[in-house]
Amino acid sequence: MLTWTERILSLPVRTAAVAEFLRELSAKGWGDLNGVLATFNDTDLCRDALDYWLEREWVVRAPTSPLTALVGPAFSRELTLHEFCGEEPEAWEEAGEEPAPLPKEPPAEHSEEA
Repeated sequence: MLTWTERILSLPVRTAAVAEFLRELSAKGWGDLNGVLATFNDTDLCRDALDYWLEREWVVRAPTSPLTALVGPAFSRELTLHEFCGEEPEAWEEAGEEPAPLPKEPPAEHSEEA
């Protein structure tokens, strides 16, 4: 039986949903929890992932909507997708690699008036 981490990382659509959620948290300070959970389409997996993120204080539920998550006090923009999905660093060492952090959002274009 696969762990919740393996159940996310083994399916590209689930991995992509978590990656997008993590990007939203990093860029905006909030993320669409409903989108992630709907993509999982698995109640136990949703509960396991959300409990993991809440226990580590990486996210908190928005007070105005249970379908939105806000960054928690322990959230770091340096979190990797693999860390966020519960993969332990030992797994990276066994594979001989360390996962890269999510790519940073490009800076917004702006014009300077003379």
